[in-house]
Amino acid sequence: MRKHEGERKQIKTPERIVRERGRKANYAIIIIVLLIGIGFMGFRLYKHHLVSKILPEVTIEAGSPIDVTLFTQGNISNGVFVTDISGIDTTVPASYGLKVSAGDRIKVMRDVVLNIVDTTAPAAEAVPQTIYTDGLPAPEDTVTNIYDLSACTVSYAQQMPEILEGGSYDVPVKITDAYGNETIINVPFTVIDDHTAPLIYGAHDFEAFIGDAIAYMDGITVTDDYDENPVLEVDTSGVNVTEEGYYPVTYTATDEQGNSTSVTVTIHMRIKPERYYEPEELYELARQIIEDNDICDDSMSQMEQAFRITAWVSTHIHYMMDSNKCDWTAGAYDALTTMYGDCFNYMAMCRAMYGAMGIESITVERYPINISSHYWNLINIDGLWYHCDACVFLSMTDITFIFMYTDAELDPSNNSYDPATLPDGVIVATESVQDMLDYETLTVTGENE
Repeated sequence: MRKHEGERKQIKTPERIVRERGRKANYAIIIIVLLIGIGFMGFRLYKHHLVSKILPEVTIEAGSPIDVTLFTQGNISNGVFVTDISGIDTTVPASYGLKVSAGDRIKVMRDVVLNIVDTTAPAAEAVPQTIYTDGLPAPEDTVTNIYDLSACTVSYAQQMPEILEGGSYDVPVKITDAYGNETIINVPFTVIDDHTAPLIYGAHDFEAFIGDAIAYMDGITVTDDYDENPVLEVDTSGVNVTEEGYYPVTYTATDEQGNSTSVTVTIHMRIKPERYYEPEELYELARQIIEDNDICDDSMSQMEQAFRITAWVSTHIHYMMDSNKCDWTAGAYDALTTMYGDCFNYMAMCRAMYGAMGIESITVERYPINISSHYWNLINIDGLWYHCDACVFLSMTDITFIFMYTDAELDPSNNSYDPATLPDGVIVATESVQDMLDYETLTVTGENE
């Protein structure tokens, strides 16, 4: 078959073949370059994507641990610190520049910033306070168990008055750390308005012997309504320990608020007699006689106890014209052990028995001596002194004993005395109590205890 006339056989020349091959090669190169460029751009985009998974800045609270996961997010893994973080103290607020690396087959690294901040307020506990109205304690003393990572200061949260009225208060105390974080603790305050002076017990007139040690504080106690340990001082500057006589001794008790009270007693300095017995030894003998004879007991008032003692001694001592009068303790010992004696022994035995029941008494001697010497007691009942005489001369009166007489009620022919010889502070009562006494039953009526 013949070919159409319009058709001509194309014959490719070598030059044409080269040109066509060149064009194809160029296309391939372009495609390769394009593919390489696309791959490189994709790689860069992927690395950028990985880098974006690492946070550029992280802030943590002081004291928190540092972990690389704080900087990584999403599905990126194998994060590590390139920077050595072993020297970072997380308890101190600061900022640190670090490097973090992450990724699996493709690793990326990023410069990051770690900020350590302290925004946590301190913790503390209140210490309840009991104070007086003259001032506040240091604020540091009102809280305890303070906890914070930095140093703290303690202050009162508001301006406090120097003196508070008595009562109960909640006082706000502020704890502030080095970075300005604050905590307010309400501290319970009990404020005491104390104007009451301490009380002194056991102070009474006493005697001591020249050359002996003097127990000024023996039996003295002090109490206060708030102060557990008030200060007790004794002033002995007026005592001449080398010369017989009566001298003042003053006890002063002061509490921590400065409230003060004083009591002055008299010490009788004497030359020690040849025969002398310790009063406590005599009191023990007297207590035994009181108990054995059911004379009185602790359920009675001191007035009734002294009433029964005076009456019992009056009827149970056998009168004897002579006695050893070197000291009242010798006279008491003789009477307590023999039940014999004269007026001196009556007085001394009463004095021992009064003392056994805690009743203060002193000796009174007749003055002037009209017939013979005579002795009796003054006793202190509720702060008032009265005459008691268990040995009355029957030829001069129709009564067998005198109990709690005033000076005006005494018979001067039998019981005259010189008030100037009494110790300082001993003043005989002037109000009669005889209408309170029943001499048949030895009881007291209408007594105010």
